[in-house]
Amino acid sequence: MATRGNLPKKTLAAVLTKLKAPLEILELDIPDLLFGQVLVRVKLAGLCRTQLSETQGLKGEDNYLPHLLGHEAVGEVVEVGQNVTTVKAKDTVVMSWIKGKGMDVPGGIFH
Repeated sequence: MATRGNLPKKTLAAVLTKLKAPLEILELDIPDLLFGQVLVRVKLAGLCRTQLSETQGLKGEDNYLPHLLGHEAVGEVVEVGQNVTTVKAKDTVVMSWIKGKGMDVPGGIFH
């Protein structure tokens, strides 16, 4: 994979491209970070039962194909964008793709 300095420009991801079919492993570009964004190397992501049902078409038509699954993950920060002050490279973070500001966690940095 090509790199941005020592950071990758591409990544592999399991992508839902079609209902009732196996996920496809695709190589995706990693875009440059925008203001306030963070690049995280995901180490583990969870799939809930609802998302597993989604792969089988049990939720009906999917107007967002293709897309990634998993809305909770843990990983390591590898790059921070402009104006990011709450995390730094090599921090371990827990992520959620649900809109919100997160919350402070005792003994931790953020949720």
